[in-house]
Amino acid sequence: MATSIGETERLRRFAYVLIIAAAAATSLSAIFTTTRLYSPARPWPKHPIHTPLFSANDTSRWCTVWSLVERGTYQIDEIAERPGWRTIDMGRHEGHFYSSKPPFLSTIVAGLYWCLKHAFGMDLLTRTHETVQVILLLINWAPWIAALVLLAAIGERYAQSDWSKLFLVVTVASGTFLTTFLTTLNNHSIAAVSVVFALYPTLRIVVDGRSEGRFFALAGFWGAFAACNELPAALFGLALCAMLARTGFRQTICWFIPAALVPLAFFFSTNWVCTGGIKPFYANFGSPNDTFYLYVHNGVPSYWMDPQGLDKGEASPWVYLFHCTLGHHGIYSLSPVFLLTAAGWARLRRESPLRTACGLGLILTVWVLAFYLAQTHSYNYGGTTSGLRWAFWLIPLWLVGLVPALDAWGNRRWFRIVCVVLLAVSVFSATVPRNNPWQHPWLMNVMQR
Repeated sequence: MATSIGETERLRRFAYVLIIAAAAATSLSAIFTTTRLYSPARPWPKHPIHTPLFSANDTSRWCTVWSLVERGTYQIDEIAERPGWRTIDMGRHEGHFYSSKPPFLSTIVAGLYWCLKHAFGMDLLTRTHETVQVILLLINWAPWIAALVLLAAIGERYAQSDWSKLFLVVTVASGTFLTTFLTTLNNHSIAAVSVVFALYPTLRIVVDGRSEGRFFALAGFWGAFAACNELPAALFGLALCAMLARTGFRQTICWFIPAALVPLAFFFSTNWVCTGGIKPFYANFGSPNDTFYLYVHNGVPSYWMDPQGLDKGEASPWVYLFHCTLGHHGIYSLSPVFLLTAAGWARLRRESPLRTACGLGLILTVWVLAFYLAQTHSYNYGGTTSGLRWAFWLIPLWLVGLVPALDAWGNRRWFRIVCVVLLAVSVFSATVPRNNPWQHPWLMNVMQR
């Protein structure tokens, strides 16, 4: 029997390797080929035909990266005038244009770009594709593969059946929008992998009883790093701090908090240098005294003085909530595999090793939906995007939340059939926009037709 169990474990681990290798190869090819395949709706000179700058969102960040390295400033006046680099995600501050995105991530990417430029001669203007692709490999692809390995390790350690473990890994590898957004510079992918990097050491402490300082430090650093990329994720970091303080108060004080202060200090310092305060520019969006987004330059009003399409915003909070959950941008309509997560939350038992993580996922999901419903001035579903992007950082918690349902009903044939169907739809939703993640969801296009 021992030999049989050992052989099963070896086969399962080999299956993990195959799945992860396939996911790594697929996402790698996507990064290298997507920019060549993408053809914008508005071609040159409004937008170059083959470009790694897919949307106003990522272009805004790349403008800051270029300006920091080439001109030593967060001001993007010069680069934003070049064909293909103009973006609506910018505003005016003290007579200059700035990206509306928080400078935290752009500053980190600028450091990578500076190293590539001086070590290998890469240039965002003359070798745009190659430079963007290498940076995406470093900040998107490599961390995501590491996160995939850690999620497989979480499943292997805490799931009870082979079916649960393998289904979890397949879903992680191909069934979410995190793979879709690996091809573009964005904060959502990075926040999500940061959640994984924080969640794994947290489970080792809370569930396995480990008390080494390194686990507390890793949880603190990556929990804060997630919050620096997704501000609503601050509650995630605070929740980790509270949970770990109950387990090891001294280690939390000595390891968790100092490690968390590192990214937080960098976040606030970059904001201070860029904006002159600790708040990012976009915190003023929708405020009565907003002069950053609402301006007239050379007689031309900003886009945000008369936004178009989804940017006009949804009128009803109930309609907005519906489309965020079950409608054209819905978490459960586009990625119905997470209906299993909702079933898993309902199935939670005290003896489940993932009870704490699943409870945290449920609380944070309610919190995020409530947070964005409270932003009545921006009911825009995240703009032109193939999924509900501001909820992407929760995906790792939803993935872990699959395990209780898979363990409870995974031995039933009907349930496995349902799981496969739900996963198939989720993979379809994540794959359709691979050539450009910054487009409307396929379900929205169908509804419009």
